[in-house]
Amino acid sequence: YSKADDIPDDEIPKSYSFRDINGFDFTLTVRDQGACGSCYTTSFVQVIESRLMLRYGKKIPQVSMQFLLQCNYMNEGCEGGWPLFNGYLAENGYLVAEHCAPYMARTKNLKCSEFEKCEPIAKVQNSYFMGGGFGQFQKAKQIQKEILRNGPVIANMVTPKYFKFYKAGTLKN
Repeated sequence: YSKADDIPDDEIPKSYSFRDINGFDFTLTVRDQGACGSCYTTSFVQVIESRLMLRYGKKIPQVSMQFLLQCNYMNEGCEGGWPLFNGYLAENGYLVAEHCAPYMARTKNLKCSEFEKCEPIAKVQNSYFMGGGFGQFQKAKQIQKEILRNGPVIANMVTPKYFKFYKAGTLKN
């Protein structure tokens, strides 16, 4: 299918895992962000890695989280940010390998110039919001079709401050 929306609803499987597609695992090791508020970069990098493996059909080097945290002036390093801004940097710049810019779970007292000798390993062609914009409600079928056609997606949640105390069950306001 040329677009995710072209996939008929009845072709969406009941279950689907990128960890086993015809015996191949299209994921790399799940990463721990540590004490750094880098969830937006952790999720971005892991989605990019899976999409690269889906595109090329083979394992790839881990993509550096630290490079994005340190060099993307549109985000706030360990103080938070947005995955789409990482997409914008990766469209207009490039991504580097973890072995060249290893994750340190901090950004204070570090400089982007420390990674200037890192060779590019990937570039994003197009980053986008599903449905056209942030905050637009997506139907589960739209998300499922996107995943089937293009690979894993990133989801953001805006939560109330008390969400940090959440343990289990349904959260009610």
